[in-house]
Amino acid sequence: MKVKLAFLVQNEALNKLVDKPMDALTSFRIGKTVASVQSELEAFEKTRQSLLEKYGTKTADGEALEIKPEHKNWKHFVKEYEELINEEVELDAKKIKISALKEVKMSAKDLIALDWLIEE
Repeated sequence: MKVKLAFLVQNEALNKLVDKPMDALTSFRIGKTVASVQSELEAFEKTRQSLLEKYGTKTADGEALEIKPEHKNWKHFVKEYEELINEEVELDAKKIKISALKEVKMSAKDLIALDWLIEE
């Protein structure tokens, strides 16, 4: 399944879904999806960190890197970050039928965030 990194970054709904009880097949599929997502997020984070090293500066305490809108390289950072976040990645995942989640209680917000993973 192809999905943009933007759908995976800061998608807490998938983490919430992992904790919900469900049938074995659905749990298995979600587990495989989570493993695949984690792999992509690790690669994303390494690349994001390299962008910060390339364009950012150290924080006042010297512990981390940051970049702010007033920084001279802000536009370059944003351009490359947007390209990165809009990259499509291939996940080892199968869509999950909404009927398989009928016993799972989730908010509409979380279901919207999982739209890429759920089918009718």
